Amino acid sequence: MNEQVAFWIAQSISIFTALIAILSLQLKNMKAILVCQISANLLAGSTYILLGGLSGAGVSIIAVVQAVVMYILKLKNIKPHFLVTLLFIAAFTGYSVWSYSSPLDLLPLGAAVFYSLSIAQKNPRRFRFFGTINPTFWLAYDIYTLALVNFLVHLGIFASGVVGIVRLDIIGRKKEAIVSDAREENIE
Repeated sequence: MNEQVAFWIAQSISIFTALIAILSLQLKNMKAILVCQISANLLAGSTYILLGGLSGAGVSIIAVVQAVVMYILKLKNIKPHFLVTLLFIAAFTGYSVWSYSSPLDLLPLGAAVFYSLSIAQKNPRRFRFFGTINPTFWLAYDIYTLALVNFLVHLGIFASGVVGIVRLDIIGRKKEAIVSDAREENIE
């Protein structure tokens, strides 16, 4: 495939990736979050393959597998053991070492560690915390691979994480506390 055609196809795919990934940080249900993460990582992996960013592509594919495993465990109401997360971090590390060609190839590994921590969470609030750190590594990698639309995607994901934390975890928790206090006063 012509490099320029692959470049523009990759940028187009990134737009859909952005919408799905940004949405995931605004959801309140971990099952729905995981479905979004599976989809977003499949698309992101495709983008990096088209752009020749093999370390990013591999990390994205491993992330798909981890999200599928976490989704299955959620369906069965099984809390993932911390060793499952460590296993995926080891897989991300092994792939990053295998595909290593420059120090910048370690950026997807940093993102992968925070990704592993984010989707292993039972609580969407913790998912948003780790999920907001993750795109900072990808932003630098996107500049390195010239994944220009992915740069905007990860900037949007970071912003969505911050908005989700403020909207759902800070303001939302304060509202819940006020409503809870009001209910207690009405009961007494």
